[in-house]
Amino acid sequence: METLIQDIRFGVRRLVKSPGFAFIAIVSLALGVGANAAIFSLVNTVMLRPLPIANPSQVVAVGVRAKNDSMSALSYPNYVDLRDRNDVLSGLIVERFAPISLSRDGNNERMWGYLVSGNYFDVLGVNAFKGRTFAPDEDRTKLTHPVAVIGYGCWQRRFGGDPDLVGKEILLNDHPFRVIGIAPPGFAGTEIIYTPEIWVPLMMDEWIEPGSKWMDDRDSGNLFAIGRMKPGVNPKQAQASLNLLMTDLGREYPDVNEGLSLKLFPPGLIIPDLQGAVVSFAWVLMGAVALVLLIACTNLASLLLARGTERRREVAIRLAIGASRYRLIRQLLTESTLLALAGGAAGILLAQWLVELVQAFKPPVDFPITFALAVDWRVVVFALSASLLTGILFGLLPAMQSTNPDLVSALKDTSSQAGYRKSRMRGALVVAQFALSLVFLIGAGLVVRSLQRVQSMNPGFEVSNRLMMSMDLYLQGYDEQRGLQFYRQVVERAESIPGVRSAAVTTYIPLSLNYSGRNVYAEGQAVERGGNAPSAMWGAAGPGYFQTLGVPLLAGREFTAQDNKQSTAVCVVNGTFVRQWFPQLGSPDEAIGRRVSFQGPSGPFMQIVGVAKDGKYFNIAEDPASFIYTPMFQKYDGGGNLVVRTESDPKAMIETIRREVQAVDPKLPLYDLKTMSEHMSLALFPARIAASVLGGFGLLALILAAIGIYGVTSYMVAQRTREIGIRIALGAEPVGVAKLVLSSGLKLVVIGLGIGLAGAFLLTRFMSSILFAVSPTDPLTFGGIVAILLGVALLACFIPAIRATRVDPVVALKSD
Repeated sequence: METLIQDIRFGVRRLVKSPGFAFIAIVSLALGVGANAAIFSLVNTVMLRPLPIANPSQVVAVGVRAKNDSMSALSYPNYVDLRDRNDVLSGLIVERFAPISLSRDGNNERMWGYLVSGNYFDVLGVNAFKGRTFAPDEDRTKLTHPVAVIGYGCWQRRFGGDPDLVGKEILLNDHPFRVIGIAPPGFAGTEIIYTPEIWVPLMMDEWIEPGSKWMDDRDSGNLFAIGRMKPGVNPKQAQASLNLLMTDLGREYPDVNEGLSLKLFPPGLIIPDLQGAVVSFAWVLMGAVALVLLIACTNLASLLLARGTERRREVAIRLAIGASRYRLIRQLLTESTLLALAGGAAGILLAQWLVELVQAFKPPVDFPITFALAVDWRVVVFALSASLLTGILFGLLPAMQSTNPDLVSALKDTSSQAGYRKSRMRGALVVAQFALSLVFLIGAGLVVRSLQRVQSMNPGFEVSNRLMMSMDLYLQGYDEQRGLQFYRQVVERAESIPGVRSAAVTTYIPLSLNYSGRNVYAEGQAVERGGNAPSAMWGAAGPGYFQTLGVPLLAGREFTAQDNKQSTAVCVVNGTFVRQWFPQLGSPDEAIGRRVSFQGPSGPFMQIVGVAKDGKYFNIAEDPASFIYTPMFQKYDGGGNLVVRTESDPKAMIETIRREVQAVDPKLPLYDLKTMSEHMSLALFPARIAASVLGGFGLLALILAAIGIYGVTSYMVAQRTREIGIRIALGAEPVGVAKLVLSSGLKLVVIGLGIGLAGAFLLTRFMSSILFAVSPTDPLTFGGIVAILLGVALLACFIPAIRATRVDPVVALKSD
């Protein structure tokens, strides 16, 4: 320990005496370690950090899987059967996201909460901060217990932390609910990105979602389920047992449940598709920042090699007076480890800043999303471990080379007379650095190019000169008759505004987070049942919807005001729907007049009156999907959106249209008032995040590579100062001296780029799944990145080359 302390003290003194060397090394490592720690915080949040509940390792999410591997949620009747009849779960709960209108002081505030089963808090093992949680009998019969638990953040923000709130009544959707408890700080349910403000019993759904009838419908899968396994039961056993029960339910209710199975997965991201995408993205980012750290480590190794050359005489003297090579290696490793730990500490501070930057970012959605990233003890341990490993691994080879000098020449310090000594290891590090940088930058460039293609693509509807706004008539107590009248008045008032070309209402805005699917049966065709039945995405649209949103029709017509309750049930489908349900047809026109049903092979049926062109419905990178539209005035829905087509800039008309809508009902809360261009930012959000993050790390890799080649070239110029002085004294031209320096540096760069190109061609083929309309070997990206790296390398070598041309021969030769 005493020797270690001596080594640390000596190492600190040496670093203090070389502030420039220490600064460059620490900054390089801080950038690499900080980027890794920031991304590791995402991995930590998604996969490692337990939920703030009792015994989180026993808790699993339960999803419904159809025959085609698509995932969905549970229906309430299926939930009840699974809850009461299983023998592997000590408890099963369900939850449902729900917007809620909070009335205070004559104003309505839109908030988001959970409808949950009465055993929700008990199964999770969460106690109230104040008051209590739900009792079992408060969720057994409909509309009998209007009680609520308020989130801690909501209590502080909306109610000012009122200590007497528990026991008081609040108005939710114009109905009184008694607050029975405050959730503990830090508890936000079982989702890592969603922060509910309130919890109410599931049996109060008719007040929270007026007009909904899904509670009694076994075919309505809209409840996310979480189960707690009994002691001694593992997820594999639980899934097998639950699927035996699901098979029984398939026999009992074949029209709905046949072919369905259950899948258990970790909670936190309740939607399996979302969970898989986030986890995959997190690992892609971890791989990317690992490359950045590797590039930073090559910088550290290059700096240590250069420093070791400068200390040849010091090392030789120590060896000559009896110091062991092992002792010197340990001393040099102590110094490199000190550098690495200092860089790691700075990297942790950088990661904290990056995490705070991400947390301050708000995605373009109207419900509360929280990026629960944090630099906790796991992230700190990861960062310091990575730093320690870096200091040892990338300090070992330079230490071994530095402690194996030619004692005679080193003691005579003949390096200055002998001139510049080439180092294969230093050259290899530069080559590796540029090869890694090229691979990374090409990967980042492909993602950025993919984003450019996505932004310029046609999503199946027109984006320019369109705006939208959303409303929820259910929250204001509208019945169907009042709701339809409201929609008609809103459209009429919007279309009467100068500068508005058309307007329409719809339940579905493409590329939003709203998703609804229905089983569809074609008349006269053999069908499968339950989970084996074919399904399509679905939305309701009012008259003029296709014209207003600019969705082309391939055949037939769109909905009109005559498509109401008294007329024949009709629908409009898209081209993929026709190909899936009627593959025998030769053209979309032949689908007009065909009939389909949501209920079953015996109807009731809807007649196809139009075929719309395919578009993007749920996400921008999806494969062609089947979609079916029904008339808004035949299948009423109180959750509506107004879309408006304008003649000029739609942003300037938002306030005018808002006033016209509120003139119909001043108390109706409106939300998501934005242009369709702004709405597209939600669909492009994942691609933009990926492009921004990888682009930022790519820039970081470029900076580190530039630092590396600059450092090596500068060191070479410093070591060859005497040689350069002699050349100039003998008449060498400045251009020739500059070429000498440039060729030495660029030779290594070209070799690194050649190796990097081979690696990029190999590795980018694995990126095809995350690229859109861009080839993994896109020549424009490859050529552009190579040109950029060559330009940066040329600039990094140019500065030392200019310095070399200004060497004074007299000063250079004074050493003799």
